[in-house]
Amino acid sequence: MKRFLLLIFCFLAFRAQSQQWVISHPFEEGVVLVGGDCNGYGNYIFGACNNEGSGYLDAYAMYVDNDGAFVDKVFSFEGYKSHLCSAICLDDGNAFVVGVKGGTLSNHVYDTLWISVMNRELEILEEHNYPLVEPYKTWTTDVYLNFNNYGEIIVLADVSERDYPYVTNGVYVVFKCDAHGNVLKSRYFDEEHGSNGARPTGIVRVPDSDNMMMLGKGFFVNNSHSICYIDNDLNKVDAYPLQWLEDNWNYTDCWKENGNFLMSSVTHHHGIVNNSYYAAVFEVDEEGHYVDTLVYDRADTSDYTAQFGSMAYVSDELIYIATYWENGFNELPSDAVICLIDSELNLKGTKRLKIDDTKIRIMHCQKTSDGGCLVYGQCRRCYDSEIACVWKLLPEDFVIPWTFDEKPEVLPHQQVFPNPTKDYLNIVLDDIDNSEFRVAVEDLSGRKYFERKFENCNGLLRIDVSSLEDGVYFYEVVASGQSTRKEKFIKNK
Repeated sequence: MKRFLLLIFCFLAFRAQSQQWVISHPFEEGVVLVGGDCNGYGNYIFGACNNEGSGYLDAYAMYVDNDGAFVDKVFSFEGYKSHLCSAICLDDGNAFVVGVKGGTLSNHVYDTLWISVMNRELEILEEHNYPLVEPYKTWTTDVYLNFNNYGEIIVLADVSERDYPYVTNGVYVVFKCDAHGNVLKSRYFDEEHGSNGARPTGIVRVPDSDNMMMLGKGFFVNNSHSICYIDNDLNKVDAYPLQWLEDNWNYTDCWKENGNFLMSSVTHHHGIVNNSYYAAVFEVDEEGHYVDTLVYDRADTSDYTAQFGSMAYVSDELIYIATYWENGFNELPSDAVICLIDSELNLKGTKRLKIDDTKIRIMHCQKTSDGGCLVYGQCRRCYDSEIACVWKLLPEDFVIPWTFDEKPEVLPHQQVFPNPTKDYLNIVLDDIDNSEFRVAVEDLSGRKYFERKFENCNGLLRIDVSSLEDGVYFYEVVASGQSTRKEKFIKNK
């Protein structure tokens, strides 16, 4: 296999490029990267590749350290195809990896769950093949896994009786495994436990509980988005609909001390303006009730924003969310926006990834051991070739630093200065009577770059906007849930 190209500080025609590094894969190898995990030293990334030009046939693995040095490997099986889907790192630094195998090279079906343990050299140390119970098979590669509170690994996948349906038929399977890949227990949840079109999107350990929480669609007959709890014996305990959630995907990796969790959401319909979508992070309680929202990205009526395994939780202060602009099925170029938030739903900064004349589709975001994140996916030049890219980002690539100063003795006539500005924006807050308020910075399309809660701050807020591209922006101050001021400012060199 041809090697990856490692590009330090530059990549073709990147705009607002990563300040760390980018790895790009030659397009003719047809690599897709979909999942992985951090082992405390570096990151495993898994997926599939295609050297024959007719679909993803061979499983693919990569291990990369924090400086961008890596090894990669292809796994080929004569007569049938394979795909690596998800991984979770063990205490010894090895990866517990789940994939699918089987079928033929000419169809879309997989009939075997493939579990292995790999080391950093991508050597398979242990391997198991578990044929799916007849008549079930799977045509998706969306397999999710997580530890339970006993150190066992819970694997969740959707399966079907059909060869290649456009929707599944309400069946999903859960496996409980030990760290060596041995299946300790399994259960198939048939149509009595879901609805036509059921599709799980994640499995999460519940703190201070023996239960695991499944997320997805179809845990209810009405096919609504929902959360479903299963106990250590893989029995359903409770299920709650997320009736207020209208998007196509949801994902979580962050529980709060108050028992609520954060859930990133995709292409969420606004409900007021037709065909208007936004991406958001929701705070949700254990029974599926909506608590709070951070809307950090807003598209117009012709585009919409999407994300997949999108949340990388490092700490309560460092949570990365990956999004990309999806222009439907056309070939228009599009960019990706990576956000840094905290557990209190403050947007601390954003980073835009863009390549001229290229559509970027981010597939996954995962933390790194130095507090940063890797984001990776497919980049397709309009009507041309496709490459796979891995970006490494650190907190300093995102954060818009802010400080509070004493109110100046003599205020300028305007409430924001200097305007235009190239470095810092000073916002006078002497008219804010509320003890708690929010300040946000966004562009003309409504895409937010900064949003933060403040308390009892009657002074001068200074925000570093030097990382923003030149253009016209708005800052907004919101107190008591109402906008008290929204004004325009210009950023230029």
